[in-house]
Amino acid sequence: MPKPAICFVTNELYPLGPGGIGRMLHNFARHNEAMGCPAEIHFLVPPELLASRPDASMLLAGTFDGLAQVHVCPDLASRPDLTAQLLARAGAHPWTLEWHQAQSYRYYQGLLAAERRRGAPFDIIEFPDFGGWAVASIEAKRAGLAFTQTLIAARIHSTQGVIYRAERFTHHPGHSLGIFFDAERHLLAHADLVVGHERAVLAFNEDHYGLAERWRGRSLLEFPPILLDDGDRPVQAERKPADFIFSSRLQPFKRPDLFIRAAVLFLENHPDHEGCFRLVSYGWDEAYIAGLRALVPEALREKILFVFGASAAERESHLARSIVVVPSDYESLCLFAFEASRMDCKVILNGRCPAFGETSRWRDGENCLLFDGSVAGLAAAMEKALGWAPSAPASVTPDTPYWLRPASWPVPRSAAAAKERPGVTVVCHGVRSPAEFERHFDTVLHLDAELDVAGGRDAVHVLLPRGHFAPDGPEARRVEARGWQAMFTSGKSECPEMLARRLAALEREAVLLYPFGFEAAPGFLAHALNAMARDAELALVCGHVELVDPHTARSDYLRAYAGEAPSMALVSSRIASPFCLLRRDLPARVPFDPRAGDLWFEVFARECALKGEGILVMPVIAATMDAFLAGRRETTKKISGGLTDAAGIAAGLPARLLSLDPVQPPGDGPDRPLALHGEQLRPVSRVHPPGRVREWEPVQWHGGAQGIVVHPLAGEVTIGELRGPHRRVGRIVAHVRNLNENNGGVEAAVALARGNAETQRILAHLNGGGAADDIALSAWQTVGPGRQALIELSAYGTSRGNDRLLLITRLPPRGEESDCHLAFERVELWFNENTL
Repeated sequence: MPKPAICFVTNELYPLGPGGIGRMLHNFARHNEAMGCPAEIHFLVPPELLASRPDASMLLAGTFDGLAQVHVCPDLASRPDLTAQLLARAGAHPWTLEWHQAQSYRYYQGLLAAERRRGAPFDIIEFPDFGGWAVASIEAKRAGLAFTQTLIAARIHSTQGVIYRAERFTHHPGHSLGIFFDAERHLLAHADLVVGHERAVLAFNEDHYGLAERWRGRSLLEFPPILLDDGDRPVQAERKPADFIFSSRLQPFKRPDLFIRAAVLFLENHPDHEGCFRLVSYGWDEAYIAGLRALVPEALREKILFVFGASAAERESHLARSIVVVPSDYESLCLFAFEASRMDCKVILNGRCPAFGETSRWRDGENCLLFDGSVAGLAAAMEKALGWAPSAPASVTPDTPYWLRPASWPVPRSAAAAKERPGVTVVCHGVRSPAEFERHFDTVLHLDAELDVAGGRDAVHVLLPRGHFAPDGPEARRVEARGWQAMFTSGKSECPEMLARRLAALEREAVLLYPFGFEAAPGFLAHALNAMARDAELALVCGHVELVDPHTARSDYLRAYAGEAPSMALVSSRIASPFCLLRRDLPARVPFDPRAGDLWFEVFARECALKGEGILVMPVIAATMDAFLAGRRETTKKISGGLTDAAGIAAGLPARLLSLDPVQPPGDGPDRPLALHGEQLRPVSRVHPPGRVREWEPVQWHGGAQGIVVHPLAGEVTIGELRGPHRRVGRIVAHVRNLNENNGGVEAAVALARGNAETQRILAHLNGGGAADDIALSAWQTVGPGRQALIELSAYGTSRGNDRLLLITRLPPRGEESDCHLAFERVELWFNENTL
């Protein structure tokens, strides 16, 4: 029997970083070696992992030499296909749908490249449940484009959707969260196999995502290998006085606040306790960490300690003399708890956490102490731990990996690839003038090569409104001459409800909705029909849409669609393209609603997602949209509010959700920015450098230029601040002018920082202090003497509303500050450019 080949997709991999997923995958490779290498192990990682430290490539090569092969995702900008080229531009628009699609498309292309490098398909591709990276690969398999002989597995680690459920009241609601949550759910809904570590955790996720029916026969339990490094040594004897340690990540669902509050209560009850309570950890949210520090009374600052940047040896030293506390509300396994138990540490666990409750591994009073999830309960467990000793460590005997047990794999769902593809009726609609007819007619001609109209298998219906066309007119004659059918509709545009009845009366199973303004991409229809033949549950198939520059006709950007995305469907119409293939009977289940006006299709697609209809968005370009249609509105708050309210009513809620103001969706609002200029810029004030720095004010209103001058200073950056509006800002455009001809130029930039971001952190970021998710900085632009410039910044992923808008200048190398008067004359804030 050949060795099974499995490729793990991951953005972390030990020894690069402390993440638990990366450590588990490293353990799989070592365990496979210990078993005699019965499987072929591969990893697919993003290039950012190799850029995380200078020796990353060498470290991975040395660690996995002979154990596994590491593949790296390609840079989309270097890929020749148009989809990759267009998605590569999404990097400038983080947290948008296109940005998420670009991430998953990059992993998809990386898997294809790894298969080519290997010379054969993988037997198994395993994605983590976190991140939503599997969307493009899942959709490619559903469409029959790739991985048709490969089992795609999802391993339960911790989805962001479940984590955020445990972190209630912690996060700003937003459009990007819906994208993320839906992408994670998509993998769990369509993976061939779902792998969990603990039964209670598997059941929790099954219930959370409502996937019990889909997981039946497609899920299994498998305990992974838990291995200690050679340097880890069991603790030989407990040292008095005992310390307590929290060494998980500083994140709300890990409950460091519970550890601190219990420590305070314990010390109040035992003021003579000589031991310490340490948080030996790391985190990225400085505001959250500051809130944790604020929980510690001044009198206990020497007893409750925050330890950052500890080396592995220092952390091990703290563990050796400490009782380990894991107060997490949610864990999928928690390698750290098992590792601590194997090192003979006393371990206290939160009994409310599904991974620690009634499981086959943890035994209260035997190998751990469980507490009830409360502050008082943890403080009591701490007291008990001082006089308690575990009778045995937790069992970490691993199960045989599922890739070595083919009998445990789910029975493949019968692929209907051999089934004859359905007949299709192309329904061309939306033309309202002879000129539009000519434009539309020419685009449909290209489909002839993919249709069998002459043989009767397929048909083309062109809908001509009687309000614009005559039955005996030239348009009808041209249609009939092609062997197509001209269908005359009532009035100037057909009522959506009447259109649905027209579709229901068609004899062929599939319908290609071909609205005016689109041109089909070659090959899309064949792929879509093949996908429907493979999967009888598919109700609608589409792809992404290319938009072109109206002046040059060159590819401009990609408009992505999310498909089966119920969270996103509440606020956005980017569910399915109006150019799509659907089954004839779908409108009977999800009607076209005339009350939505010209947005009837967008509402229809969103209701399909909310009602659980099978939607496939293939990772290909389905059509090109005419440039003059690109600015057409896609939704309104009225539409989103009506859908949200209907969802609440359908769920039986007593609350009317129409009382909520929907999250600002793409395409909503006027197609013009909020422009700040003239007197509106007077409120700009200097935030750096502080204090009195010159005899004159570096940030001041300039009446002649009708703008705000931000004067650069030698050795400093000058920052003027304006408080942003309450809404999330998608893009900032600043119009700047160097007012003087007698200087060496000025470097200028704009930035957006969340309202709670500290100025010192902003300065550190400006000086190259690494990535920050709460600060967005434009590229620096040099503005020559007397010259003008535009500075642009995409800020949607950072903005939360009420942000700090920062206007920044500095001197170029060897520049002098004399006569450097740079004026910000106009600042435009865009709200509806939230997608690429």
